Amino acid sequence: MQYAFKKIDIRSPFPTTQCGHSCQVEKLFDYHDPLYARVFSFKDEETWIIHFSLDLLAFDLEHRNQLQDHFQKYYENKNIRVITSATHTHYANSVRDPEYVNYLCELLKQEVVKMEYRELQEVSVSYQKIHSTAIGKSRISGYETNNETLSLFRFYEKEDNFLNIVAYNCHPTILEANIPYFSAEYPGYVLSRMEERYPHCDHTFLQGAAGDISSRFVRDGQDYEALKKLGDRLFEQITKLMEDDHVKQEFRIEYHETEVPMEHEFTPIDLSKIRSDLSDRELETIRLGQIERAKLEKKSNQIFGTPIDKALIASLQVGAMRIIFFPNEIFSAYMDCVDKEKRLLISYSNGYGPYVLPIGFEYITYEMFTDTLTVKTKERIIETLKTI
Repeated sequence: MQYAFKKIDIRSPFPTTQCGHSCQVEKLFDYHDPLYARVFSFKDEETWIIHFSLDLLAFDLEHRNQLQDHFQKYYENKNIRVITSATHTHYANSVRDPEYVNYLCELLKQEVVKMEYRELQEVSVSYQKIHSTAIGKSRISGYETNNETLSLFRFYEKEDNFLNIVAYNCHPTILEANIPYFSAEYPGYVLSRMEERYPHCDHTFLQGAAGDISSRFVRDGQDYEALKKLGDRLFEQITKLMEDDHVKQEFRIEYHETEVPMEHEFTPIDLSKIRSDLSDRELETIRLGQIERAKLEKKSNQIFGTPIDKALIASLQVGAMRIIFFPNEIFSAYMDCVDKEKRLLISYSNGYGPYVLPIGFEYITYEMFTDTLTVKTKERIIETLKTI
């Protein structure tokens, strides 16, 4: 087996807007901290995996497919499989800006072919997880979940730890919506601390099933100091996992993917069911949700675009765990649909689609207005998550 890793600075060389909040309409050129694409790659005689963790809100399926086609042709190898995941920071360069996206794709193509691979012997991986509300929990009043999960994958060559993958499911929206700079938000901050503490390892981040989870009821501020405070909490939990006992499993490259058709309907939403105990912020987001719903119905939504008609769901077996990569902003309740001791659900991967609420969800929230999937589609998603 061979392995390579690369950090690519993906900051735009020209001003763009941010992407993630409707108020982000001004072009900016000030970066509080770097934005990266962190790329790890494994290959053996049969399969070649290239995974991108991008400090972006999203990265659409069309551009993922373009990257995969490019690398297959460049290396003359049809076994290459590309997985693109976004950390989902709401303060990165806009993925709605075609000039920036074109720049980004060309940059990734140029830099990935420069990656230097090294031979690995006796590769193993460990997996640890804990329930963690260090940064976030349910952002919906009256609706609780017990699925806030911090996961850590550690890869070894013999006894040498060479790669760590942190997975956590919480929206990177600690900062105010209208901050006048770009930021990788808490994923970037936590990874920078890991790089300082463990400089001889590579580190990357996966955003979990965070559709319903944010820092709304955890944070005590929305400036960068508040972000660091919460990020430090998560980092302390990661370092504890790094020090705990762990069981290693053999690592082989096992990849699978399937396409799921996505059927949509615009079911009327009964606004009389809005709860009386909602926060002002929740009421404001419901108003914004109604606006986004109207845009979706006209197929003119500038954030989400036309609802996607298919989802590419990929999976990678990592020791005893299978990581499932799903494009939409899926609610954490879908983690209960699978064996959580064997499967980890990751969102914002291989494309981007609006929220996927649980079947029969009754809380009137912002997320409900952009979830247009039919019950049949959600049942199909659940079955796929169980069997992929």
